[in-house]
Amino acid sequence: MGILNDFRAALAFFTRLPVGRVAMDSFKDTANYLPAVGLVIGALVALSIAFSALFLPPLLCGMIGCVVWIAVTGGLHLDGVADCGDGLGIESDAARRLEIMKDSRLGTFGAIALFCVLLCKVATLTSILEGLSWRQDMVSDVASLWHIFLLCAFSAMSGRALVLVAMYFPRARPDGLGASMRYDASIRHRIYAILPLVFVCLLLGWKGLGVLLGVLLLGMLIVKIACQRLGGVTGDVFGCLIEMGECAALLFFCLR
Repeated sequence: MGILNDFRAALAFFTRLPVGRVAMDSFKDTANYLPAVGLVIGALVALSIAFSALFLPPLLCGMIGCVVWIAVTGGLHLDGVADCGDGLGIESDAARRLEIMKDSRLGTFGAIALFCVLLCKVATLTSILEGLSWRQDMVSDVASLWHIFLLCAFSAMSGRALVLVAMYFPRARPDGLGASMRYDASIRHRIYAILPLVFVCLLLGWKGLGVLLGVLLLGMLIVKIACQRLGGVTGDVFGCLIEMGECAALLFFCLR
């Protein structure tokens, strides 16, 4: 598969964007484009926020941004948050935790985790908007538009970059999505994977680098907990990493 087809395959699997039918031999090649997929998602979220800010207050704009975030991804990674909340939140052995995570029913801990993630996104997007000279001069102030685009894009990209790191850890199950996503790509493909994230990070300067380091530390903590409690990582852990990485990035950007 060529670069364009691999990227389309990544968009087809990790989003609900209408990119047409594509052949997808394995997840290895599509995983290389996870940060680039995050760039597309962040751009769409930023556009929805910018448009809604012309008519609505920051809180409603933050809610719309969160809804668009969910709609573009189809809530794919939120399922991982709920399953990890249910499985990692109980005191039991690894086999029982994995069994609970495989169950499609939503438990108390999973519901709490979902609520906290969604609340965090709405609150942080609202806070970021309130920190800008938004409705007064948004149309003329290109810097405000560019700023919200960079923050949304970087948050979506950094969360997905955590999956590339987590792929090097043992799998808790021999089957499933987590087991199928092996990361044995060439050096060239690894450069393709991280280049968009590095570029946006450079645009954000030292603060972007600090946020990226904070997101990586949080991601490693989640992976360590998963390895201790599950014996490795799973597809649900990957989804949880993406959502938690996004939330962490947005939170760090809100620090004064």
